[in-house]
Amino acid sequence: MMRKITVIAALLLLAGCGKALELVNQTRVVAAPREEVFKKMFGDGTDTGLPLVTNGGSTKLYELVVEKGDPEWSAVVPKQRPDAYKIKYAVAMEIPREMHILYSIDDGAVTTGLKFTLEELAPDKTRVVFHVDELKGHDTEGLAVNTAKLHAIAYEALKKLKDFDEVKEPA
Repeated sequence: MMRKITVIAALLLLAGCGKALELVNQTRVVAAPREEVFKKMFGDGTDTGLPLVTNGGSTKLYELVVEKGDPEWSAVVPKQRPDAYKIKYAVAMEIPREMHILYSIDDGAVTTGLKFTLEELAPDKTRVVFHVDELKGHDTEGLAVNTAKLHAIAYEALKKLKDFDEVKEPA
């Protein structure tokens, strides 16, 4: 009986490793043009749910600042930072080359982010690389939850690439 339970646990662990390995790898090469890959992952860059701050052609910056006292405050303030007074979400997009999500508390006292870079290797071959920014600032305790959320966003974005054929790069 114990052997069966051990085998089942090992199979479940191995099944979950594929997702973990995909995030550890941080790079995926697909057989599609860069513009199509960006559109599949992020749409056309207009539907971020955040107010547009600047638009310099293909460069767009969306930003939402929530301050203590705003009705949305209780939904965005980390439980580990009840003394925080300002949360900022920013999304910077250089369409179709990169997309960067930034999360900061108290005017940059604590900051982290998630960056996707789309590199065109050939007209029909694109390398997608993602990187979670190092958590910077003082008093970062408790913000691992936000880093985990960034990994979840990265996983969901990479999952959208399953429609494209994956290309194996030479070692």
